[in-house]
Amino acid sequence: MTQKHLIALVLSGFIISTAGASDVISEREQGFKGSKRAVANIKDALAEGDMITIATSAKSVADFAVRIPALFPAGSKGGFFSAAKEDIWRNFPDFVQKSKSFQADAQALAALAAAPSPDKAAVNAAFAKVTDDCKTCHQTYKKGW
Repeated sequence: MTQKHLIALVLSGFIISTAGASDVISEREQGFKGSKRAVANIKDALAEGDMITIATSAKSVADFAVRIPALFPAGSKGGFFSAAKEDIWRNFPDFVQKSKSFQADAQALAALAAAPSPDKAAVNAAFAKVTDDCKTCHQTYKKGW
């Protein structure tokens, strides 16, 4: 996805209706659940040395990460039980940067795992960067951290 497309998606998010906000909230919740499952799959695959699962799971994480900013349009905080902090929208450029870091690190992990002769230490280090991205963003922008 080009930067122009990403900007168009983010801007289109500002125009959605209340019903659309509900849809985007559901979409992001499902996306984060899928990402969490993918990270768990990577962790298990690391223990088994299954580089194919690592590469495909990391790619799915990266594919989701690119969509994260568009899944947080203005006015889409969610209901009472939402874990999204208002700081997401107050510091949106930082939030976008954190999602870009998450995407880049997940892509790097996928590439390392897909290499003809993967370096297990490098793959482990790349996975640590991905999980650090999760923690850093959640500590800043998710309630309960």
